[in-house]
Amino acid sequence: MQERWGEARVRERGRRRVRRAVIIGVLATAVIVVPPFVSGVIDGFMRNPSRPATPTAEILIVAGALLAVIVGAAVWGWRESDEVQRRQAVNAWAAVGVVGFVGHVILQMIERALHLAPMTEQLWWGSLAAGAAVLIWQRVKG
Repeated sequence: MQERWGEARVRERGRRRVRRAVIIGVLATAVIVVPPFVSGVIDGFMRNPSRPATPTAEILIVAGALLAVIVGAAVWGWRESDEVQRRQAVNAWAAVGVVGFVGHVILQMIERALHLAPMTEQLWWGSLAAGAAVLIWQRVKG
C-alpha cells in the first residue's frame, strides 16, 4: 500500500475532471465549427459562395452530433459523480421539470388572456434559472 494514497486519488480525480472538460469542449467546438467550415470550403470550390440558406441535412447533422456530445458528456459525468452529486443533480432536474411543467400551463393561460406572443423561450430560461438556483442552494447549504 502506498503512502498518501488518498491525496493521490484526489489529485487524479481532479486531473480526470479537467481532461474530461477539455475533451468535451474540443468535441463540442469541433461539432459546431467543422461542418459549416467544410461546407463553406466545398461551396468555395464549387463556385457557389453565396447559397441562399444552410441545407437542412447539414443542420440535422450538426444538431445530432451536438446532441450526441451532450448525452455522452452527461453519461460520463454521471458515472464519475458520487451519490451526493447525483442527488443534487436529480434535485436540480426536478426543479427544472416542475417549473417547466407548471409554468407552461400558467404562461399559456396568461398568453391567451392578454393576447401575448408565445413565451416559451422565457419559460426555458426560467426553468434553467430554477435548476441553477437549486444547485447553488444545495452547494451553499452543504
